[in-house]
Amino acid sequence: MSETLAQSDLILTSDTRWNAYQRPYVRDLAYVLACPNVLTQWLDFALHQNTHEVAIHSASFWQQQFDAYRQRLAELDTTNAYQVLTRYLLKRPSPNRLGFHFEGLLSFWLEDGFARKLHPYETLANNVQLYNGKQTTGELDLILYNHEEKLVEHWELAIKFFMGSAPFAPENWVGINSKDNLQRKMTHMQTKQFRSVWVDTENHGQVKIDKRYGIIKGRFFLPINSTDFAYPDWLAPSFPMHEWCDKYDTSTLAMLDINALRAAHYIEWFSKRSFYDSYDRRQAPLVCFDNETLKTGLYFEGDRPIVIYPKQLDSTQDKF
Repeated sequence: MSETLAQSDLILTSDTRWNAYQRPYVRDLAYVLACPNVLTQWLDFALHQNTHEVAIHSASFWQQQFDAYRQRLAELDTTNAYQVLTRYLLKRPSPNRLGFHFEGLLSFWLEDGFARKLHPYETLANNVQLYNGKQTTGELDLILYNHEEKLVEHWELAIKFFMGSAPFAPENWVGINSKDNLQRKMTHMQTKQFRSVWVDTENHGQVKIDKRYGIIKGRFFLPINSTDFAYPDWLAPSFPMHEWCDKYDTSTLAMLDINALRAAHYIEWFSKRSFYDSYDRRQAPLVCFDNETLKTGLYFEGDRPIVIYPKQLDSTQDKF
């Protein structure tokens, strides 16, 4: 375990690397690039199941990709080139779902950046369907050719917004759906998608996967007023970290300025949209008294994100 962080350094409520951009999709794209992988190393929860080795891109790798793409981000943020990004994202299937939005942003960077010679990754295929006979059993997110290392790479993606609780092991980071946690997701990726060796592509024929990367990004939320959290060795210390509050903890809720809270719109799990601030001030005030509680979800207190969430006392008892 690493050294426990001081309270003043514990919660990262903003990051100028992506918040500096004005246009929402550009800010999201900057966030997708600059945000490190949650993991410093892949954790093997599928022992003795004859699975393949899974690699992790370092935080410095993602910082390098962000730096190489900065000029293009500025162009997208200040010129009509923004329309290229918006058209690309909105023509994709289910663009309003967070997972598909994440995949669309990363796919845009891969295609646009490769065309501009800003990185060596050529997209060979995406959303490759897996079959058992005639039955679809899953899909692979991205099949790339790394021209620098001369390797075919399989990148499997996940965008996760998890609430943590002690002892902060991977199974203790859970989603709004408490059955969704980091350990479960990694186990599924390793035993399902990462088992593939040969892939049929539409434009490049059958290719053999040489290397596999798990790409898990998002935001994590610590119990509000945490003072004793220490980053485990597997958790990237620069990963975006915020706070969550038990929706039934009335004493802690009473310390929040309920009138200052604004319920976030779904897309704001990526980045805050300030244009919603004035609009939502016209809505009915939030209520958390007289046996009524705040709805589970993400809120903003100014620019500070906070999740209101029911504490899951038995979330670690799920079987994998």
